[in-house]
Amino acid sequence: MKNYGGVDFLQKAILRTLIYADIFDYPLNSEELYRFLIINHPISYSVFKNALSRIITNDKRINTNKNYYFLKGRREIISLRQKREKWSQEKIKIGRRIGRWLKLIPWIKLMGITGALAMRNSDKNDDIDLMIITSRNRLWLTRFLTIFLLEFFSKRRKPSDKDVEDKICLNLFIDEGYLETPREKRNLFMAHEVCQMKALWEEDDIYKKFLWENKWVKEFLPNAIPNYKLQITNYKLERPNLFFDFLEKIAFKIQLAYMKPKMTTEKVSEGVAFFHPKDLSGWVMGKYNERIKNYN
Repeated sequence: MKNYGGVDFLQKAILRTLIYADIFDYPLNSEELYRFLIINHPISYSVFKNALSRIITNDKRINTNKNYYFLKGRREIISLRQKREKWSQEKIKIGRRIGRWLKLIPWIKLMGITGALAMRNSDKNDDIDLMIITSRNRLWLTRFLTIFLLEFFSKRRKPSDKDVEDKICLNLFIDEGYLETPREKRNLFMAHEVCQMKALWEEDDIYKKFLWENKWVKEFLPNAIPNYKLQITNYKLERPNLFFDFLEKIAFKIQLAYMKPKMTTEKVSEGVAFFHPKDLSGWVMGKYNERIKNYN
């Protein structure tokens, strides 16, 4: 095990990981602690597991109840996680039901759950965050049809809604040609978001392609995603359709014109549409860095 300045490198990584999870009131089991270990190089699970019990015994800032690991004095978040898991199960059922409706839209290649729900850590009153990956040059037509369907079933969360429980928040659309996260957005928070996303359904191995294009997450969470070997040669470009290409451009211009006066934290382009009502990245990373300093 590496050692820097008399402090076990792995011990510091475990503490960092629990500090991050604690921001979300989320205790981790041993598999989760390994998967989301904040460390700058991968280690084997056997090495991690062999060192874990010794580290927990020696570091009084870390507690365990044998099933979960958490920071000292935070045992109450275990019961909170169990409650949230039950609420999340019901929300995921709703998400799957919505997913069956959205399969009617031919250009959706992946529908996934993001945010707290992806970790089964949603509060009862939370909405359901969805991420959609579309075919090339079909993002804005897809968004238009998705909104139409959700409005028809009265399940869409609107910016003005105060009661958002179990409503669908269409917080992220990505064109399959824009799967890689922009360099300026790459941080620990976004690495978690990429790794935590749970695909409800997909086509053409797009989930593997998404992870392949975002291999940068291993700089923050080297154990979090499998080492896929993507068969690029099997990828087939769809033939252009001039009629739908024209409609896509019109759909983009109309929706952008409608949204522009109301935009705050939204990030919009032809290939990516980020609509989360709150940009949590800055807040979470600020909390994390503050706590890291407090724990020295």
